[in-house]
Amino acid sequence: MNGMKHNLLNVCIGLMRYTKLYRLLCPFFIGSGVILVLHRVLPEKSCPRIAANSRIEITPQFLEQLIQFFLGKGYEIVSLDTVYQRLMRSETGSPFVCFTFDDGYADAFEVIYPLFKKYQLPYAVYVLTAFPDRESLLWWYMLEDLVLHHDSVKFCYQKKDYNIKTVSRAEKEVAYTNIRDLFLSVPPEQMEDVVEAVFSPYSFNRQDYADQQMSWEQIVTLAQDPLVTIGAHTVHHYNLKQLTPDQVLWEIQAGKKRLEEKTGQQIHHFAYPFGSSKEAGSREYKLAAGCGFDTMTTVCEGNIFPEHRQHLECLPRVEITGRHQDLTLVDLRRCGLVAFLRNGLKRVAAE
Repeated sequence: MNGMKHNLLNVCIGLMRYTKLYRLLCPFFIGSGVILVLHRVLPEKSCPRIAANSRIEITPQFLEQLIQFFLGKGYEIVSLDTVYQRLMRSETGSPFVCFTFDDGYADAFEVIYPLFKKYQLPYAVYVLTAFPDRESLLWWYMLEDLVLHHDSVKFCYQKKDYNIKTVSRAEKEVAYTNIRDLFLSVPPEQMEDVVEAVFSPYSFNRQDYADQQMSWEQIVTLAQDPLVTIGAHTVHHYNLKQLTPDQVLWEIQAGKKRLEEKTGQQIHHFAYPFGSSKEAGSREYKLAAGCGFDTMTTVCEGNIFPEHRQHLECLPRVEITGRHQDLTLVDLRRCGLVAFLRNGLKRVAAE
């Protein structure tokens, strides 16, 4: 059923894109503005990639095109603080766009920062504190390298032997998805066991992947620039719905406290890990709302409307991915088409 809905959604988007009828929705669904969610900004790689990883990456050239696109449409590029202030004061005026980048990869400093500095424009980075503390292993990139560079993947986990064929491109994609699902299905305390089981038969240097995460020095440098907002994103990026209430609170509060200690600044904004309704719902929203943030963002598709001042604990965002490096598709999402197709006439979707 979900597959049928996804296909129908793609057909509707394709039709609207071709006919430009989506522009008729703009007056009704464009709202006050939009919060964008992005992850990584990297030069395009010529080598084969796994789709799940390449989808969270856009090129520096496309990021600059995005900035120019919104400026050309008359949007004001604003900070998360300004989004909050506009909502609380019910301010109207030029539509706004807020650029946010999740997780805290090194390119938030090395690539994104120079570009926004060039334009003297604000942006936000939601940081996992396990990244700069070097307590997080980028197993999803290690797994990509594993399946791309071997014709089979063999390991034993919990007395079960795995021997997965990875010769063709299709086999590599399926293998990556199935092993990734294994990683995501285990409780946090078992994650290291899965890492050891999958990667120990092969030659991997964890340090080779650590440099893809921002350091505390880089984060502090960003935090000292008024153009950059540092937001919280928990400690470990767990699926919060799989945790107890106490564990959820610890992840949120410990991440916030660690960022405040290292940057010397109050942290006013938070993004839920993953951020869809599968990982965050009413329980998580209520818990996060009690942690002292001004705004809390999801990845549920939607534009921002004045009524969202009553739902600051679950603000929607519009995701820009490697599959959407097309300004026509960005325009289509800016106008609220995808949100309309997913949410119907409900402009403010609080769940």
